[in-house]
Amino acid sequence: MNEHLTLSQLKRYSFRKIERLQNLRLRAVCKHILPATPFYRSLFEAYGVAFNSIRTIEDWHMQGLPLIKKSAYLKRPQDFVVQPDKAHVFSSHLSYLLSLEEYRSALDLILLPNKRELLKQYYQPKMLIFSGGTETGNPTPALLTPQQKFNTLGGVLGIIGELLLSRFGTAQTTGMNVFPYAPHLGWHAVHQALDMHADLNLNTAAGGAMPTERLVKLAGKTKPNIICGMNEYLRNRFLPLAIKENIKLPETVLFINGAQKMIDAERRQIEELSKKLGVTNPIVLDFYGASELKTALMPECQSGSGFHHIAPLSSIVDTVTAKPSGKDIIDNWDFAVNGYGVTWNIDGAGTMLSGYFLGDVFERVENSQCPHCKLNVKRIFEVSRIRDVQAQIGLTGAVEAKLKGAKINLAAYREEALSVKEVKEVQVVLRGKTLELRFVADNPSRAKKELETLFKSAEIKPKLVPTTYEKLKGDKLKYEPIKP
Repeated sequence: MNEHLTLSQLKRYSFRKIERLQNLRLRAVCKHILPATPFYRSLFEAYGVAFNSIRTIEDWHMQGLPLIKKSAYLKRPQDFVVQPDKAHVFSSHLSYLLSLEEYRSALDLILLPNKRELLKQYYQPKMLIFSGGTETGNPTPALLTPQQKFNTLGGVLGIIGELLLSRFGTAQTTGMNVFPYAPHLGWHAVHQALDMHADLNLNTAAGGAMPTERLVKLAGKTKPNIICGMNEYLRNRFLPLAIKENIKLPETVLFINGAQKMIDAERRQIEELSKKLGVTNPIVLDFYGASELKTALMPECQSGSGFHHIAPLSSIVDTVTAKPSGKDIIDNWDFAVNGYGVTWNIDGAGTMLSGYFLGDVFERVENSQCPHCKLNVKRIFEVSRIRDVQAQIGLTGAVEAKLKGAKINLAAYREEALSVKEVKEVQVVLRGKTLELRFVADNPSRAKKELETLFKSAEIKPKLVPTTYEKLKGDKLKYEPIKP
């Protein structure tokens, strides 16, 4: 059974054909999978909606079904796991395959002597993963089945490898994973990807698993040219220590960020720091994913290309406008060209999330062929976590606030400040009617003068507050940075 499209298919298939395949899977999921999922069984009954009436995500809205907030999911995540009736699982799965027009797979199921093993691979949870809890502070669990872990995820990582590693040509590739080791999809996906595609996978991890000092020494000896991790760790810990230890890296190094948003100024910092290590061609790419998207990892193909939805058979992702709701569901919503991200899982069993409010804001979405890699995939630009937005402005969908009658873009203030060479890290906060910009720099007085010049013509001039990493209360800085 085809659970993903190949790189060749993503180039050949039209958007209309991909949408047809998605709708085919959505209809099959709504008819055969959601009824076996306790939360959705109760939801459809409460709203008086028939499962077979959902043929497209537009029907979800037209039938009056709500969007599901993370708060509802976190109360009873077990109710979102597909729980088929064991007495009828064979017949229901056969009907599911026929609904998908997977006739070969249906015939295989009928003829296979060990049907129990096939059904176990498709329905029994195998792997528990967690998000980082960036929206609510609570990590979000999701269960993958063996089919999703070994087949679908492997296929998606295969596409990513083809897409990204071709730039190395025949050069030897050595991969280093500096994500913190945890039950987080970021570390596991990178580990599996490097196993599949790098000539040598160093099998490393950051955080409590391996001290940065050891990672840097290992990098100095093995010369990795694929380094994957969180950009704040790379900028504030790994690369500064590598510079301090005077190690050298290859001329071309691919740095891959994941698990947190990376702005252009942070991308440039990684490039500049790596050049001090002998890297003449740094390639810094971003990834987008969430535990709730499961196997739908979205890479850039090059800087600024947007996040490519290369796994359209795993999830349908769209954008909506929505009014804040104190309830666990959102009834007042509609589709929009851009806005809040929503997902409908269509990749089988395990944790099933349909009409699920992701907790991210997509500032721009394009359904057009990528001019760089030629893939016909949805591309998402400028993803912001709702928690980041709410901390600044409340649930409005734009990173703006009103201060003294003027609209200000807080994310833009941070990016501008990080463009100052002296500045290492920035936190922008509103304190009553004051816009405060806290910054870390090796030379605070010189950095402050440069920032004063930078914001001299700004309508709202921020209060500039020099600080240290230790005092900076950003919840992402969970390690001790290198001291100048």
